[in-house]
Amino acid sequence: MNTILFILICYGLSNIIVYGSIFDNPRNWLNDVNPSFFGKLFSCMLCFPTWAGFLLSIILFSPTLYYGLDDLNVFNWFIIDKKYLSIFFDGVLGSATTWLIHTFQEMTERAFSRE
Repeated sequence: MNTILFILICYGLSNIIVYGSIFDNPRNWLNDVNPSFFGKLFSCMLCFPTWAGFLLSIILFSPTLYYGLDDLNVFNWFIIDKKYLSIFFDGVLGSATTWLIHTFQEMTERAFSRE
């Protein structure tokens, strides 16, 4: 259940920040500051959720994938501390699932707009 909530929060946060009109001014300002980094970051539904996943994992201080991956002994393959590796994997999880939801949403919008 925590993983589903994490995915939904990451998607919602990313969708609001990338497309929400309330964030038009901050997005434009950050795009003016550094278009090659911030401009791409705040306009990409693959890029922003990665950082949102990192941030959510750190803020919640309970990495979502920690317990499932620990059961599979995935962490024994790496030298890095489990907590930090889990934060990285949470960023990847946030990006991948947000991209899948976003792609599905775009496909359904195109399918229904043709009718």
